[in-house]
Order: sequence, then structure tokens, then C-alpha cells
Amino acid sequence: MMSHHEPPRNLPDQVIRDSLTHAANLREFLNEVVPRLADGFDYEHANPISREFLWDDWRNREADLPLEIPFHSSAGEGTAVVCVLIEHQSDTDTMMPLRALYFGVGYWDRKLKSWASQKPPRPPLKLPPVLPIILYTGPTPWGSNRTITDLLGEPKEFHAFAPKWEPIFWNLADYSPRQLLDSGSPWMRMLAVIRVERAEQVEFQSVFREAVQRLSDLQSRETVRWSDLLRIMVTYASWRRPSSERGSLEQIAVQIVPTRNEEIKSMFQTIADELIERGRAEGRAEGRAEGRAEAELQTNRDTLRRLLLRRFPQVPAPIIQRIDTSTDVEKLKAAIESILDLQSLDKLDL
Repeated sequence: MMSHHEPPRNLPDQVIRDSLTHAANLREFLNEVVPRLADGFDYEHANPISREFLWDDWRNREADLPLEIPFHSSAGEGTAVVCVLIEHQSDTDTMMPLRALYFGVGYWDRKLKSWASQKPPRPPLKLPPVLPIILYTGPTPWGSNRTITDLLGEPKEFHAFAPKWEPIFWNLADYSPRQLLDSGSPWMRMLAVIRVERAEQVEFQSVFREAVQRLSDLQSRETVRWSDLLRIMVTYASWRRPSSERGSLEQIAVQIVPTRNEEIKSMFQTIADELIERGRAEGRAEGRAEGRAEAELQTNRDTLRRLLLRRFPQVPAPIIQRIDTSTDVEKLKAAIESILDLQSLDKLDL
């Protein structure tokens, strides 16, 4: 049974996005997705792209990661745009090819305007190429639209005129937990924990244990990266797994990395505090919502009672009692609206 606190809806998307802001993790991801291009990127100089130019539909996708990255090739150096759109929901987004195209067009439009604002003589217009990648972490491979053509209806004779825009779809479900753990990539090993989030406790803890073990060799040479990846796994496991498992997961991590036990315990404690505070915030929000609902009920009771007393010389006590004990705000509102047409209290529907 899962904790009564629901995890943040975009938690999987957000933790993966955060992990890819680290140059080494981004390198490992692109080496998996586009191996023939991966070595050309200058990851240390990747720059996040502002969302100011984007449509609201795209701007609200806070977990996505668009980056401008210098790219070296035999033809020289230029700038390429890598746009990673991250999806976790089982109900895949049928509009994803169009959403990715929105970004590309919006980005190119901004570059066009910037070029046009230059005083002549202007250099020839060359737009940076865009590499759109859909990183899908759902339990099954992507089963929805992949191209703009997939979104088009009849007549099919016109499909040939649609823009050729085919994002790359990278599915976590295509990899088994064993493949992820056995990869040479610490980032992929971290994904193994996300891959088994729905597994039984024994399997999940086995994968979590091995992922922590495989990451431990980063401690001495990439301490910050090791800490970040471990924190992601701890955060994900704490939010997505039953709260009853949290203690055993902490014990596993401490046993594997005893030299960092204080740091690990601090990670788990911080997340536990966040869960507690979230529960309090949800409780306060629920209390405020209940208070508003009760206030609305009472206002409608008072209004109905007052209007009936004006409309009829006498209102029997049983009817007043029915009004005062009513918990159906919609019925109260309907009764208020019917007052002018009400000929008899026997016809009051409450």
C-alpha cells in the first residue's frame, strides 16, 4: 500500500531533468540516443534556453530541457539545439510531435527576428539545427503518434505536404533493469531504480541495492555527481514507494557506503521532513477547502430560510430543520432559484 501522500505529479520528469543538467549525465544519455553525434557536443558549455518565446502550451511543460550546445564536426564549429521532452505518464501524449515542432518553430522564429534586427549588411541567415528527443519513462514503449503525419486525417493524398518532423523516441521500457545496471553509465544505472518503481518489494530493493553499489565507485573521483545521483534515487524511492520501505532502503544505502552514512541519513531525513511538511500543507489546504464549503452551505441555508419567511406567512419547523441540516449545496441553490415560482411549501424540493 502506497503512502497516503501522493507524490508530485511530475516527479519522474523533474528528477530526470535535474540529472541531465549535469554534463556527464547528458553525455551518457546522448551517447545512448545518438551515438554518432554524441562526441561532437561540448557538454561543459551547454546553455539552457529561455522559455519566453514559447507558446503557453509548451511553456507549461516545466520538466522539459531545451539546450543550446556547441557542436564540433569536420566542417567546423556551430551551435546545435538539443530539446529533451520528458514524459512519464502511461497515457501518452498524442500531440507530442506537434509540441516538439512548436518548440522548433518558436526557437527558429526568435533567431529569425534577431537576425532581421541587425543592421545591413547582415550575414546569411543560418538557423541552428534542432535535435528533438522524447525521453519516455512509462511502463511500456511509446504507443502513440510519432510524426506530424500521424496527426493528420483524410484525405491522405495531402499527407505528403506535411512537414517532415520526426523526433527521436527513447523508451526506458526498451531496457531491462539488468541491461541498465550492467551498462557502463552511472546515469543509466540510476534509471534502473525508476524502471522498477512498480515492482514487488524484493525486486525493487534488489535493484536499488545494486544501483547504489554500482554507483559507489564514483565517490572518490566524482563526489558531487555520486551524491546527486544517489539523492535522485533516494528521493524517487521515498516518494514512489510505500513509506514502510523507507527504513530498509536507508539501511541498504548505509550498509553499502558506510563512510558516507551521515550524508545518506541526512538525505533520507530531509526527504522525510519534506513528506511531513507536504502532509501538513495538504491538511491545511483540505481544512481551508472544508471551511469554504461549510461557509457556502451556511450562506445558502440562511438565504433560503430568509426568502421562505418573506414568501410565506408561516414556515413549519420541520422545513426549517430540513434547511438547517441540508448538506447538499446544489439542492439549496435550486430551491433558492425556485422561490418566486413556488406556490406551496409542499412543492419545496429539499
